[in-house]
Amino acid sequence: MSADAMERAKARMPTDLDTSKMYVDSNQAKNYAEHRPRYSDEIFKVMIDYCKETMPNLNLCVDVGCGSGQSTLGFAKHFKKVIGVDISASQIACAPKDNPNVQFKVSSAEKLPFVESESVDLWCSGESFNYMPQKLTFEEADRVLKPGGTMAIFGYSVLHSNEKPIDDAIKAMFLKLLPYWPRESLATFEKFINLELPYPGWFRNDELKQVQRLTLRDYIGLVGSLWSSVAYRKAHPEEDLMGDVERSMRAALDQVYGPNKEAVFEIIWDSFIIIGRKPFK
Repeated sequence: MSADAMERAKARMPTDLDTSKMYVDSNQAKNYAEHRPRYSDEIFKVMIDYCKETMPNLNLCVDVGCGSGQSTLGFAKHFKKVIGVDISASQIACAPKDNPNVQFKVSSAEKLPFVESESVDLWCSGESFNYMPQKLTFEEADRVLKPGGTMAIFGYSVLHSNEKPIDDAIKAMFLKLLPYWPRESLATFEKFINLELPYPGWFRNDELKQVQRLTLRDYIGLVGSLWSSVAYRKAHPEEDLMGDVERSMRAALDQVYGPNKEAVFEIIWDSFIIIGRKPFK
């Protein structure tokens, strides 16, 4: 993927998309819930270990922009209570309902009236902070966090592979779909490189990775769940986008593993955490 091609694709990204309308369609929300990657245990461990330094009891975690609970459930085994919050009712409708210590709420990140002031041990946002009004969201996070409570923003960048033919197919797909992401998505793709938390002593960890093993069917489901994929298909109904993606990856898999084999292959997300602590009074 050349730098020039990337810059041309970035220049075509929309700047006026109403991101609150993303994933409101119930079928799209269901597809998202089924195919999005789950966060690694290592990512949760970094946040939990840091939080326990000052909040050893781990009473309450609030996960804003939680989607259908991809990260929320990972906190459930650590905290006495977890609240997942998302602006999309369709996403919340797809969240699992069988965890007794987990609640899901439809709300924006900058308004959490159901959370008491200074009651939260960990406030976090995974793969969604780029769509939130930063100043207002930080102000509300500061209101609900206990003194000494943890703020964490985390996510993953663009997926890739260590096998060049597979990686080339992924890059071609990403470049084709990039202009159909809202411009706010660039912050996540670039790991929020310019983001600063509002507390002293915050730090970032860019050395984390998520590895997932997929079949071709899994990969097609993953690509189909992307907002940019949905937007592309709406803009170009005459094209067979998913067929093209499948054929491209099938050719790459044949090159790596041999023709007609039902290969299981690894893809990698470079992941990050930006984490800090509200000062004690």
